[in-house]
Amino acid sequence: MALGSMTYQDARDRAEDLNNAATKMDEEFNKLRNEMNTLEEVLKSKGADELYSSYKTLEAKLNGFPNKVRDFRNFLLTAVKQYEADDAELSGE
Repeated sequence: MALGSMTYQDARDRAEDLNNAATKMDEEFNKLRNEMNTLEEVLKSKGADELYSSYKTLEAKLNGFPNKVRDFRNFLLTAVKQYEADDAELSGE
């Protein structure tokens, strides 16, 4: 069976794509953190201080984004597993 027009395997593949995207987000956010930490050491001005302060407010939220993507991935995998179990039960397997 399927989830709408998507097969169960397609849904699992999209879940893996989400996991890969979350990992990429982690990598990019780490690069950003490194750059911003270097920036603070190099630039000394009121504008740089304001930029860094604004960034620090944002930085506290960065991990939430890939974690939300991972949460959705887990939801999707759980849904696929449940749909498969329901289909098996309905078809008498």
